[in-house]
Amino acid sequence: MKKKCLTCFILIVLWQMTSLIVDKEVILPFPGDVFLRMLAYLSMSSFYVSVLSTLSRIFMSFMLAMVIGVSLGICAGMNHHIYELLEPIMALLQTIPQIGYILILLVWLNSLQALIVIVMLMILPIFYHNTVSGIQHIDRDLKDVIILYHHSLFFNLRYAYLPLIGGYLASAVSSALPMAFKVGVMAEIFVSSRQGIGKLLYNARVNFDMTSIFALILWMVVILMMINMMTDMIIKYLHGRHH
Repeated sequence: MKKKCLTCFILIVLWQMTSLIVDKEVILPFPGDVFLRMLAYLSMSSFYVSVLSTLSRIFMSFMLAMVIGVSLGICAGMNHHIYELLEPIMALLQTIPQIGYILILLVWLNSLQALIVIVMLMILPIFYHNTVSGIQHIDRDLKDVIILYHHSLFFNLRYAYLPLIGGYLASAVSSALPMAFKVGVMAEIFVSSRQGIGKLLYNARVNFDMTSIFALILWMVVILMMINMMTDMIIKYLHGRHH
């Protein structure tokens, strides 16, 4: 903790020194001005509305990606033919750049739907590949025992397969949530959404307001840290409850 605080202090000092050298707020604002702008955002209702709008869209995209990705991953992990069918599709989803999704989906869907689908498609392969890896790495003897008892598929999924691949799913959540947040904000900028952190960043860029841009970026870092902390707490709780 002390080392992290020291690192942050050094970075702020370097930032302050660079700002003094540049001496142009439109290029690099002073740290003090940025922190004051961050505090100013806390008194703006529009800031909270923007944050909630972004987080709500990301949550919807995240849940859709998790449900679809895990479902497809289980099917592919248990059936080699389905795996061979889905693998090239997932590889294609991972190679298409984000701007490609945006340009195509904005023609097919409205801005809100496009934002949700863009984020979902970007993180869906993470859940798919982690689930497939989890299923494939289950010990063969355990699979034979599961089949031996002739329970329903739903029973096996709930009490056998999902608990056995819990670590892989936790890893997927830890990777997908930060990516969903960053992709979601970037998509908001390109799509020009009515509300959201991306909209605030877009407005700040149009107005050449670098102080607001730096302040919003730092708020994104804070929000992302909070999301990661909450995710770790939930995963640890579920892991402890399972054991």
